[in-house]
Amino acid sequence: MIYSTNEILTDLKNKIINKEPFSTIRLGDAGHGIITVFKCHSVIDVGKWSGSRGRKLANSILGQLTVPTSEREKIVDRVVTACNRADYIDSYDAFGELNCKKGLGVIGRRWKEIHESAGIYNTDFCNPFLHYFSIVKGEMNLFDLMKGRNIFCITSRGGVLERLKVASEAKVINHYRIPRRGRKGQHFKSHYRKVMKAIGNNVKNYDLFLVGAGFLGKIYCDEVKRLGGRAFDCGRLFDFWSGSRNIDSRPKRFIKYDPIKMLCNRIRSKSEVW
Repeated sequence: MIYSTNEILTDLKNKIINKEPFSTIRLGDAGHGIITVFKCHSVIDVGKWSGSRGRKLANSILGQLTVPTSEREKIVDRVVTACNRADYIDSYDAFGELNCKKGLGVIGRRWKEIHESAGIYNTDFCNPFLHYFSIVKGEMNLFDLMKGRNIFCITSRGGVLERLKVASEAKVINHYRIPRRGRKGQHFKSHYRKVMKAIGNNVKNYDLFLVGAGFLGKIYCDEVKRLGGRAFDCGRLFDFWSGSRNIDSRPKRFIKYDPIKMLCNRIRSKSEVW
């Protein structure tokens, strides 16, 4: 089943109130591609992610995160586990609800085969762009959940958090600042274990974790849930909260970002799934 943004945020709100564990995971094209390379032992044609080209691409991304070659299988296995334990994972079928399926790449068209081959059996789905549609003004949004609560962020965009605190009216916003992607930042080598420790030390003190940390962020979301906390996979929300990125093409048809309010305005009629 594909759940609407309102259903998911309502569920998260109740989990915050009742102090119950929760996580969302969104793999997107890159996450599905990496999983295809490492976990899909049956031959699946996924365009640029297939064969030696796909392995080179997946290893390039993991290399930029400084995940050692010897650790890459374990990391991908951990992300698969995170998908299966999550309350919601992304489904490309959600695009069909908006007649947008025509423009999907081969990953999007074959995602079910990827899940089956990789051992992802979770069937509680969200839209791949849940993060964008979670901050629409006038509808239940993340700021409603953050207001008056303690929030912990895992992001490379620490400079925007004071503005985010004011806009959301959160009681407290603290964070662990990860490096941006690139070997120079040494994300896995110098920060992965520190982030996991920070989660363990803080999980009981915060109502919600907002995670914008790429492929490793899926593991961080799962670790929060495993320890009894609540994590929301923010993806690139922190990037455009900081003004460094625009909303992707599909959701841009339906919402427009307001940099003053740090929320989006809906510019087309609401879809049940989005």
